Amino acid sequence: MVNLKSRTIYCRDNLDVLRGINSKSVDLIYLDPPFNKKKVFTAPIGSSAEGAEFSDIFREEDIKNEWLDEIRQDHYALHEFLNSVKNIEGRSSYNFFYLAYMAIRLIECQRVLRGTGSVYLHCDPTMSHYLKLLMDCIFGEKHFQNEIIWRIGWVSGYKTQKRGWIRNHDTILYYLKTAAAAKIFNKSYIPYPPDYVRRDGKKPTGAGVPIEDTWNCSSADVLDSIMIKSFSKEKTGYPTQKPLALLQRIIRASSEPGDMVLDPFCGCATTLVAAESLQRDWVGVDVSYKAFELVKERLGREVPADMVSGEPEFQTAPPKRTDIDTTQANTKFVYVIPHKNYPGEYKVGIAKDVKERLGSYQTSDPGRSFKLEFSFRSPHYQEIEKFIHAKYDNRHEWVSGDLRRIIEDIKGWD
Repeated sequence: MVNLKSRTIYCRDNLDVLRGINSKSVDLIYLDPPFNKKKVFTAPIGSSAEGAEFSDIFREEDIKNEWLDEIRQDHYALHEFLNSVKNIEGRSSYNFFYLAYMAIRLIECQRVLRGTGSVYLHCDPTMSHYLKLLMDCIFGEKHFQNEIIWRIGWVSGYKTQKRGWIRNHDTILYYLKTAAAAKIFNKSYIPYPPDYVRRDGKKPTGAGVPIEDTWNCSSADVLDSIMIKSFSKEKTGYPTQKPLALLQRIIRASSEPGDMVLDPFCGCATTLVAAESLQRDWVGVDVSYKAFELVKERLGREVPADMVSGEPEFQTAPPKRTDIDTTQANTKFVYVIPHKNYPGEYKVGIAKDVKERLGSYQTSDPGRSFKLEFSFRSPHYQEIEKFIHAKYDNRHEWVSGDLRRIIEDIKGWD
């Protein structure tokens, strides 16, 4: 069941919008989020994007405790990974704050994707190594498909870089929602060079050279050039604008006409314009009203009139889910798992999916000695957990006590 209206721009925090989308509603997600560059980006005066600005700085005040609680309760591997980052870099780790911000949003991206869906996360070497591990925790290491290297093009100010190699590429992490056999993928080709011949001396007969996972942006490579030329009508002045051809390549490869494409950080609306030009449905989200202005302007300028389906819609209220039982939406399980090495010690925790949480403990134990002693669904899960941890002795989140009494206290809390 889909509760999204195509060709809609939501102007608000994308987490609110993602949480309002029904599960398994989207075929393709492309996201070009902040890169944790620790600076503010502003569009130049006089450009189409004038007035657009976003901060790429993450601090403790940008992170909500409820996000961290949700990750701790429902995403054990992710919780452990984020704790590892904090342990390595200290409590004031900007990387931890950035990754927590991204994690809570990527969890929702994974949920709203269809089983045949794909996600492309655009980043750069600032955080690509951390984001790869984050994506492995959320989407699964086995669902990773490619690390695409996109050569940006001529780098302004490169002459002032005195040391090291010139940084001139972005990274795009490509993952599937489920098994590779279920994916949508349309292979792309570039034409053979005019003088190309096979090793046997014959002219090639195929569709062209299959595109690899390194994508060019050089105007010298006319066969495979992805760039925004200085005179191009698509140029808006938006500080992190990506080429239309880049998004068209991704959308062609991992969706079909009529599929739903979502961009949670749509900025200057390149994904939405590319989706419209390829007859896909689309939804974009951005905190700035400028995204809506730009998509209207660009659809009229960059997409043939007979391919534009109508005026895009502007929304500030997030969608409302229609695929969940509202009586169960705000409840979770309080569970009890005994420690396999320390008799009388029990993990009393919270989870949406008790079987998944038990599995996360057993994964680290070849003997699969962990077992579920008890679980209890309640809307007061947080209060119950705090009560048990306050009443019984604790050691590293494991409580010591009589199992029967612990279970009675959990059941009797309500």
